[in-house]
Amino acid sequence: MAMSDTASPVPRIELMGLLDRLSAKRLLYIHAPAGFGKTFSLRLWLESRGGASAWVAANETMSKRPVDFCRRCAAAMLAFQPDNVSVREILTHESFDAAPFEFLERAFLELAISPNEQNQPYTFVIDDLHLIDNPYILRFISDRASGLPENMTLCLISRAAPPDCFSDHVVKNSMGIADVDNLKFSEDEIKSLFAARGRSLTQMQVREIKESTGGWAIGLNALLLSNGEQASRRLPSRYWETFIREQLWDKWDEKRRSFMLRVSIVDELTPEFCDAMTGCRDSGEMLDTLVRENVFISVDNENVYRFHHLFRDFLRITLDGEPAKLRNELYNRAGDWFHSRADYYRAMEYFISCGNKSGIAKSLRPMYNYNSPYASVEDTMAAIHMSVDSHTVDAYPFLLEPLAWAAFLEGRGADMEGYIDRYFKKLPMVILQNPQSVQVSVLLRCMDYRNSMEKLTTHFRKLPFKTLLSSTTPSVTQNMPFFHRSARDYASEYSLLGEDSFTRLRKTIGRFFGDEYDVIEALTRSGIAYERGDMDVAHKFAVEANSVVLEHFAPELKFCALMQLAAILNAQGQESDLINVLDSISAMIEHNKAYYLDMNYRAFLCRLKLYDGDKAAAGSWLKSHAASPYDRLAFYKLYQHFTSTRAHIAVGDYTTAILFLKKLLLLCEQYRRPLDAIESNVLLAIAYWKKGRGSKTEALKSLETALLSAQSYGFTHVFTSEGSELSNMLHKLLKRAVQSDYDGGISAAQLRLLHIRALAQAKLTKGLTAGSAASDVKFTERQKEIARHLCDGLTQKEIGERLGLKPSTVKSHMILIYNKLDVTNAIDAALKINELKALIE
Repeated sequence: MAMSDTASPVPRIELMGLLDRLSAKRLLYIHAPAGFGKTFSLRLWLESRGGASAWVAANETMSKRPVDFCRRCAAAMLAFQPDNVSVREILTHESFDAAPFEFLERAFLELAISPNEQNQPYTFVIDDLHLIDNPYILRFISDRASGLPENMTLCLISRAAPPDCFSDHVVKNSMGIADVDNLKFSEDEIKSLFAARGRSLTQMQVREIKESTGGWAIGLNALLLSNGEQASRRLPSRYWETFIREQLWDKWDEKRRSFMLRVSIVDELTPEFCDAMTGCRDSGEMLDTLVRENVFISVDNENVYRFHHLFRDFLRITLDGEPAKLRNELYNRAGDWFHSRADYYRAMEYFISCGNKSGIAKSLRPMYNYNSPYASVEDTMAAIHMSVDSHTVDAYPFLLEPLAWAAFLEGRGADMEGYIDRYFKKLPMVILQNPQSVQVSVLLRCMDYRNSMEKLTTHFRKLPFKTLLSSTTPSVTQNMPFFHRSARDYASEYSLLGEDSFTRLRKTIGRFFGDEYDVIEALTRSGIAYERGDMDVAHKFAVEANSVVLEHFAPELKFCALMQLAAILNAQGQESDLINVLDSISAMIEHNKAYYLDMNYRAFLCRLKLYDGDKAAAGSWLKSHAASPYDRLAFYKLYQHFTSTRAHIAVGDYTTAILFLKKLLLLCEQYRRPLDAIESNVLLAIAYWKKGRGSKTEALKSLETALLSAQSYGFTHVFTSEGSELSNMLHKLLKRAVQSDYDGGISAAQLRLLHIRALAQAKLTKGLTAGSAASDVKFTERQKEIARHLCDGLTQKEIGERLGLKPSTVKSHMILIYNKLDVTNAIDAALKINELKALIE
């Protein structure tokens, strides 16, 4: 490896010793401004340390497109074990882009350390970490640092101090940190450095150089490269560019300067890329010459060259002074180069730089592929936002497709409606530009929640489906776990349709999905029965759906089929069967490398624990799930958002939960999703009820709203599955509904049924807030006395006689005790009091 920061042959013994000591913590963080020799010093240390090392140089694109970071890290691992087949399969899997963090996590797990390798140090380096501000990447690095293989050290190099997400490592002193003071060259090292280049210095000259450069490695290197009598020249960092221009740049020949300018627009250089940019065929020779001369350039084991950041910046500043025609020519050439290698995201960056709308359009088209089950939602949306503006859409109206899709997934319903309306007005022109849009138009109509299923079946009768049949199913679920509550609220829409409507749907839109439609229809029927509490029918259709799933079907459809069965088995209390299905889900995800399904699967597993109020599970979910109710809520993460609100309730953070749910409710109402709106109101009722302090009226109002909506669809499970959380509120509403003057519109019979089922569920699960009940309930001394007698089996009258209290006084205290325990009768109160016996001792 050539040395980019300085050509120093000086061993820097003191710095090497420091890095040895710090590396014992297995997390090493080196930070200093550019040019202080961070990279070179670490490479020098790695040479002395021995073992294997993997090196990842971060760049700005990685922060915008995390898949680039994850792919580069996974590829770097092969430096440890080049013959590791599992890591190589993970790196090359077609689904990698859809779930990069999950794939990278598994790549780390696949680093099998053999006994004879346990004493061989592995060093994984991430350079230029300051270029990454993506919180998901930084959190991943921080979390990964706590679970490395035993013989691996993670080294991070940055111009900035450790990010906030590393605060735990700082507090626990589990991270070794080296900074400017450690990296500066001492006077003795400066003298040795110049002596190795045949430049003898007096002690005064050494002091002048130390003062002028501050021991700055790249400043020392610039002085060495000047080959003149510049040893004592003052070189403050803000003047180094002028120094480079006068002492080096202006003295180089035109061929070298032109070469450097033309290739400087990228961070990583290969001889092939440089040939394309310069029109030469000897770029490899030129690059190797620059490396030999240590002209601020380095090369790694994969024959990738990089200018030092400061010198690269100097080149780009110089390029900015050239005519715009030259710059645009270079950006176009770079765009064409990356496009020819299917790196469409990077191609778009360069086409954007020169305003090439045609290039933008041709790069975005293959990225935005509705028929790909492996589409990366985040990366595609990032590309859309980066590349598509109003002027580009005017020239290429088919780009309204990705704009509508991105708005839909991001929860921007009004924007989506506007894009779709504009799109269909220009449909003839769109199809001329992009024939694939014939298929896409079908999907956009389905995505548009303003079109009812009845309206869609009428429209689709007129379409020539032979020309529309797709080879693979488009993402009709957006990877949500339950088909009947995925891209659309199919349960609510299909619940209002008769059997003949299913027949019409099969003959129209069903033909678009080919043999996968059998699974889709069975899952929809199962979902409706599940939401209505008819678990036997739901189970029948779920089994049918899984029985017709074929190997070539999209992983997301397999996921929905298995998840539907898992949810039903959980509702039926079939624990052993549930475990078997969960194992099948894990195996399916692993077999298909469908790691983009992991987060929703984890959400489901978390929910299973939250039914018993598992606060640890709630806290773990909230730590890993970065969504905040203060941000716009992405629609495609809807299931995860509901899990987050449940987690906030479980840990007793009711205010955050209420804010979250109010925003979710608005989103669900705009997207015409009654079932999700019902769940939002049910959870609002629980949060308000538990919050107390005057919020119980709001709780009952939210529950009534949910009940009124659910009544027309026949949905019950969304209420009864909450068990003890709703039993008290249902009991209160039932008492109100049986009054002769009640005009609320909720059937007393329905309330009675729900109350009975909720009480039955309460015997199976503890409830969402079970984990926080102990800290929430506080009794007065009088209430504690009454509670003790209640647990001893005394009646209300007997308690009054024992304590010398009036019956009305005892009754008032009993009501308060019931409210605090969220129960409605003495038996349930006694059970809850025994569970929380520490409160009454």
